[in-house]
Amino acid sequence: MPDASSWLTHQWVVAGLVSSTARFIPIPFVDDLVRDQCRRFVVSRTLAAHDRSDLLGELKPYYSNNGGCLPGCLGLLAKAPLKLLLFPLRKIVAMVTSIRGVPLEIMRTVLLGRTLDRYLKRDDMTLNSELAARMRLAFEETFAHMDFRVLHAAMIDALASVSGWKSAAIAVATRVAGKEEVEETEMQSNPKVDDGAERLEEVLDRPETLELFSEFDRRFDAAMKDF
Repeated sequence: MPDASSWLTHQWVVAGLVSSTARFIPIPFVDDLVRDQCRRFVVSRTLAAHDRSDLLGELKPYYSNNGGCLPGCLGLLAKAPLKLLLFPLRKIVAMVTSIRGVPLEIMRTVLLGRTLDRYLKRDDMTLNSELAARMRLAFEETFAHMDFRVLHAAMIDALASVSGWKSAAIAVATRVAGKEEVEETEMQSNPKVDDGAERLEEVLDRPETLELFSEFDRRFDAAMKDF
């Protein structure tokens, strides 16, 4: 991908693969923990690539479902009993919809990193918590209205050619779920996950994918003006 080094793209894709398999872990709340950890990892690695690791706390509204604030934590506690009650049903739905949900979660994770990488390269932007919250709203709005069907099919085909990637990614997801901070070596500790990521990177480097992501960029920038 022309907007980032191959190293950084690989971090995003690996994190996306691990995040996408959180739905298969049969433990309440672990799926949310894994997704938050993976998105934090993406933002952390992207900031490190720009020597701006000092912004990680400021950008929590961009990558975290809890927003890093007291209202977010209280909201999570309030929803906990209902989520626990619905957990078996949620897991069944997650399994049934995995053929769609897995590629979408990988795309979401990659675009989260790619968008931040793009904004870190802009001299006219001062990244802070307020801008991070706007970026999150614009991201969700843009992602929800994109047509990813062609890319979705290509990603399914790419992953089908890598045996054992899912069980390997689940193992990584289970390991990082309880971590306060995920290191690069922990996320990339399985050859099968790396193999899956490399196949997906080939798909992401296709001209039609680059054009699709450019369209996402245009829509995201337009959405930012509305928030």
